[in-house]
Amino acid sequence: MADFLNIGLTGLMASQAKLNVASHNIANADTPGYSRQSAVQTTQPSQYMGYGYVGQGARVVDVERAYDQFLHKQLLQSQSQASYYQNYSDLVAPIDNLIADPDAGLSSAMSQFFDAVQEVANNPSNIAARQTMLSQSEVLVNRFQLLSGQLDEIDASVEQNIALAAQDITQYGQQIARLNQEISRALGVGNGASPNDLLDQRDQALAELAKRVNVQAVVDDKGMMTVFIGNGQALVQGTQSATIATRPDPAQPSRTQVTYQIGNGAALALPESQLNGGELGALLAFRREALEPVQDQLGFLATALAAKFNEVHASGYGLDGSTGKPYFSGIDLAQPVVSAGSQGSTVSVSFATNVKLSALRPDTYTISNDNGTLSVTRQSDGARFNDLTQPIDGLDFSGVTLQAGETAVIAPYRDAASSIGVAITDPRQIAAAQDDPTGVVALGSGPADNRNALTLAAIQTEKFLYDDGAGQATATLQTAYARTVSSLGAKASEVKNGASSSQALYEQIQAQRDSHAGVNLDEEAANLVRYQQAYLAASKVMQMAQKLFDSVLAIAG
Repeated sequence: MADFLNIGLTGLMASQAKLNVASHNIANADTPGYSRQSAVQTTQPSQYMGYGYVGQGARVVDVERAYDQFLHKQLLQSQSQASYYQNYSDLVAPIDNLIADPDAGLSSAMSQFFDAVQEVANNPSNIAARQTMLSQSEVLVNRFQLLSGQLDEIDASVEQNIALAAQDITQYGQQIARLNQEISRALGVGNGASPNDLLDQRDQALAELAKRVNVQAVVDDKGMMTVFIGNGQALVQGTQSATIATRPDPAQPSRTQVTYQIGNGAALALPESQLNGGELGALLAFRREALEPVQDQLGFLATALAAKFNEVHASGYGLDGSTGKPYFSGIDLAQPVVSAGSQGSTVSVSFATNVKLSALRPDTYTISNDNGTLSVTRQSDGARFNDLTQPIDGLDFSGVTLQAGETAVIAPYRDAASSIGVAITDPRQIAAAQDDPTGVVALGSGPADNRNALTLAAIQTEKFLYDDGAGQATATLQTAYARTVSSLGAKASEVKNGASSSQALYEQIQAQRDSHAGVNLDEEAANLVRYQQAYLAASKVMQMAQKLFDSVLAIAG
């Protein structure tokens, strides 16, 4: 009789456990990262009764979560990739719209400026036309400065967000390390039973980490998770996590450098190549592939325009007889591009003597001293130059000295667009004439002399940029700017398409995960009814056992 009662009791307890698990599933249906749990039921060991083995009821031996390691790995990878492309697309779209805008961009301002120059060439003695040219000049330099200022604002925001992303990575690493400890403790207390909710929390922290940077995770036989970021840098090992932080780059102090530190050890710089995927990877890639090239190209155009226009303008004469005057200010090919030093080094780079504008490139250069050998690497294509006595892309690096192992980064045009200005304030000083109109009258001279103005206007269509390697210039100012617009637009389109396809892939894998591990409320509601019926049936068994026991007692009494 006691066995009859105990069997009913085991059924009651098993049903109650399954009701608890189903209720837990329903309560956490909207909890991020929650995996559906299920009670694992088995039979109690049977007992030999002389006539055969008789079952002793049921028991719940474990509560397991729905988890697929391969699917989870795919989800992390797709999440990191989707986050990378979406963040990159969100970053590049505003500057693409800014540079390509027909009104807010540079193209219209340059066209209007050269139209005003042509009007002076058409009527060189007209003060109103000259004043219009000055006004359009101010519009043009303001446009350069405005675009440069907006890019600088984006730059500052990127630097700040890099620091915030690094901080988030550190915090999620610490959270995973703490959960590692809690999981290890729970496994010991529970004799190896899985602490499912803690495992879900750790997986969710890992998913959040994947939004910031590419991750790989390995779980050992003790339940400890080791997390690698980027291309294999250990972030979490057991209960220890690294600190990811930022600091100014010694080679380029205006730039943020990501560092890696374990415990009280020294903070080591992490190469950008080791930090791919996620928000941080997108920020670094956007800065390197889009933002900095646009800043360099914008400054390059300001430099080229000012240098070419000043060269022609200085050779002509104004209505007042003035000559040799530059038209634009803030840019001087006779002055050094960079003059700085650190730790006993001298980094002095200037434009080469009598430099051809077609030799210049809108690029950034890394100077390094490797075992006593100085070299310059062009960042756009990785071209390396070991002879610093010869000009490189129209720049003179012969004044550079670096300590062994030291590196410096030179961005010769990065700030040029913000510094360009108009040097001429008096419209009479616009050098439209080829000869001095106040001197001896020569053929074509006097107030009507427009020969220098025609040369100035012709700059608009003159090819004087981008040497083809054989000494032949290939681009005008407008076509050079069109290259910037085109390359940026291509990059914006590329990452936009990448964002769309990677998001679709992530959603597909997420749907697979939800199908496998998510909570289906309809199924859980049906389970509640089924477990409730089993609970009631077990209660009936116990009631029957009690009645039979009472009947036996009545007969015995």
